Amino acid sequence: MRIIDPNRSALRRGVRIAIAVPTIAFLVSRVANDPEGVVYGTFLATAILGLSDFSGPWQVRLFGPVATAGFAALAVVIGILASANLISVVLVTLLIGSTLSFLPTLRGLPAAGSAPVLLMYAVAITTDVQLAEVPDVLIGLGTGTLVTSLVLLVVFPRDPRLAFRHDLADAMREQADYVAARWLGDGDTQAALHRYRTATEKVTRDWVGNPYRPSGTAESDHALVLLAARMKVIYDTLPAIAAPTPGDDLSQTARAAVALMRANADALQGISAPFPLSFAQDERRRSRERTIARIHNAQNPTLAVQTTRRAHGAQILLAFAADAGLLTSRAIGQNIGRIGAKVTAPGHWWTDLAVNASVHSPWARHALRTGIALALAAALVNIVNITHGYWVLLGVISVLRIDAAATGAQAIRSLGGTVLGVGIGLFIVTQLAAYPDVLWALTPIVAFFVGWAPRAWGYVAGQVAFSTFILVLLAAVSWPPQYATAIDRVLDIGVGVATAAVVSVLMWPTRMVAALRQDLAAAITAGVDYLRLAVDRVLGDTTAAQLRQTWAADRAIVRRASEAFDLTVVQRRDVDAVKGTWPRVAGSMHVLMYTGVYIATLPDVTAPLLPAHAGVVRTAVDRTGALWEGVVDWLHEEPSRAPTPPRADPYATLAEASEDLDLTDARIAASLATAVWAVDWLELLDSLADRVVVR
Repeated sequence: MRIIDPNRSALRRGVRIAIAVPTIAFLVSRVANDPEGVVYGTFLATAILGLSDFSGPWQVRLFGPVATAGFAALAVVIGILASANLISVVLVTLLIGSTLSFLPTLRGLPAAGSAPVLLMYAVAITTDVQLAEVPDVLIGLGTGTLVTSLVLLVVFPRDPRLAFRHDLADAMREQADYVAARWLGDGDTQAALHRYRTATEKVTRDWVGNPYRPSGTAESDHALVLLAARMKVIYDTLPAIAAPTPGDDLSQTARAAVALMRANADALQGISAPFPLSFAQDERRRSRERTIARIHNAQNPTLAVQTTRRAHGAQILLAFAADAGLLTSRAIGQNIGRIGAKVTAPGHWWTDLAVNASVHSPWARHALRTGIALALAAALVNIVNITHGYWVLLGVISVLRIDAAATGAQAIRSLGGTVLGVGIGLFIVTQLAAYPDVLWALTPIVAFFVGWAPRAWGYVAGQVAFSTFILVLLAAVSWPPQYATAIDRVLDIGVGVATAAVVSVLMWPTRMVAALRQDLAAAITAGVDYLRLAVDRVLGDTTAAQLRQTWAADRAIVRRASEAFDLTVVQRRDVDAVKGTWPRVAGSMHVLMYTGVYIATLPDVTAPLLPAHAGVVRTAVDRTGALWEGVVDWLHEEPSRAPTPPRADPYATLAEASEDLDLTDARIAASLATAVWAVDWLELLDSLADRVVVR
């Protein structure tokens, strides 16, 4: 079981559903004698336990389902009121469907609770429940909420993210040990590299793009995923960073980087509080003073450039550790400040809403398509008077994906799984016709597969399990069984699937992977543009205020690309688009942006460039831009627009440009230091661009 469910995610869900749903069905139907509330109570529990993730502290596991149930009750009342006529059915369903499908952009409780609330609305808008029967519905919802909360509190209470954090913390410590061995001579470099490689490979294999990773939708979960992706990018990048030679002094900055890496690991596991960001900022300023002193004492410009470069390698390590510290603090819900506050605009809770409030956003497109598809499906149910109309809407919800290709493939799987599950369910019910009480004993077993099969065996297995479970449960609750329900489910799911397929073809049918390529290309282009502006600030051609004006727009583009990648991971687990190259591109996209931020903040700790050094940096950024534009061309599946400029050694050029300069002059020494630092960052991006795709 660990092979197909390595983190026991499916097992936890299966056991929880096996305990909760049959219990709710029995209490509501037999104890409360409320057949109307059975559907609402069992569907709510199945959605919360199977589609949402309220893992974490006991407060989340208790109040998450309670809050979700409260909004679900409100959605039910709205659905009952809206079902009065066709016009209100269409308009309200369009609004509710689009809104609830868009809420996951807020992450946290809105994302975790939106799917169960939408499911409850779909049931209410397509049934004949009247306002007078709302108390019966609320009994079902209340029972479902109570049992679900208790199950979440006592069954597998350990947060699955703890394993995620533990693996990340191990990788951080191995990274710190490797840096200590290579930059400080503290340990065996090769042995440390082997342990670092092993820990990073485990994080990448188990958590990056893995469908079994914890699927919570809070910002802290997103920070963990970003942190895991960047760990791999940084591992690939470290070999290109200059290290000290035997004659160099041991770097105080490298010691600070190692200390910060280990502090991040401790903070992620709750051992200690994270270091404040001022720790890295203060060390950066002290490093600038030490660098200028080394340049003053250098015997010639070549030696000055070499020692500055080797010393700056530790600053890059410190920057990586500081960025990891920001993500770590976000993952544990604490704030330690922001890097580059002068050149980046602050973010707010509504930032993601603003980012995704555009037809260019994959979330906005998906939400609008979902609302329209649900409105059409609800209209068909109302016009044709389909008996179990909620199956039609559930068919839409279960198969509609971000593009037509994914929706079509999901539709085929859905129909196949439904037909097979109905067949199995009919066989079980007919074979036990003489023993109806046995069905109650069988219900928890079938319910287990509802939670376990989708994650362990895939979507088709989940549809088989769910269709089988519905027939067994309904037969147990209401004997003798109505065999027509089986046929109705197949036909109704077919109507919903057809509706979703039509809408997916008519609205943004572009292949998901093609759209992902476009979004990533746009993000990289924005990153390159910001990088050029950052260099302009180092050259004195752009101010921090001008950079702040562009940051919001550039961040929006990068965030949309990140959302597109996340949606691809969720909706196209069956294709290679979420493995190998794509996580590298997505991770590198973020590295490109925050590298721009670090370059843009160089004038905050040192002097502007002199003309003799400015030309070298400008040439270097032109080459870096050309390399990343080649990545953009690759993403567009087009030939490179122009050959990459030939590489000249920028460090040798800087030394040559400094031959006639007085390096004992503080302004000249600071200019040379700034130039070396900027070129170091650009060289790092060059090496990353060469490795990010297979050319």
